Amino acid sequence: MDPAVLQAMARWPHVPRCTGWLALDQRGQWWMRNHAGPAVWPRDAHGRLDKTDAGPVLHDGLAAFIGRNYAADANGSWFFQNGPQRVDVSLEAAPWIVRLQHTAQDGWLWRTQTQLTCAVESLWLDALGQVWLRTDRGGALLHSNDIPLFADHLDAQGTQLRLPGAQPLPIGQFSSAPAAFFGFQPDPAA
Repeated sequence: MDPAVLQAMARWPHVPRCTGWLALDQRGQWWMRNHAGPAVWPRDAHGRLDKTDAGPVLHDGLAAFIGRNYAADANGSWFFQNGPQRVDVSLEAAPWIVRLQHTAQDGWLWRTQTQLTCAVESLWLDALGQVWLRTDRGGALLHSNDIPLFADHLDAQGTQLRLPGAQPLPIGQFSSAPAAFFGFQPDPAA
């Protein structure tokens, strides 16, 4: 976290939490509600965030500040520490949305929505065909734009990811809800 945020937390330790205002969607975009509403961010029938009365965080500096001060507590609830105030983050899918990238200089990289690199420990496929990752930062969802690149590097049986120059990663399947499987809370206030 930013040093100024840590100083503010020490100076004002009893600032109430802010709940129901900030969310992360399944494509790694931060969203902010336009006015106070229920403590739990509304969702549609498919579990997606209802963004009717919200807008994306488009200011690069604000998005970077949120990302630098984004963390989880011991219960798997994710939040943004805004100075002395904890702002709970509702998760549409996962706490991390990961991109698969290749550069000539670095080779294959996995990078979060906050531009942090991560190491992928295991891969999982859910009933909807989404690719989930257990990373050194926690549970993550592969960004939907990267599914074709991911698919290009599957073995013939579709059971292993084989990126050139990297160890093969087997792909497991799970039937439990990803939040329970990876240990995170989609709605911290619930």
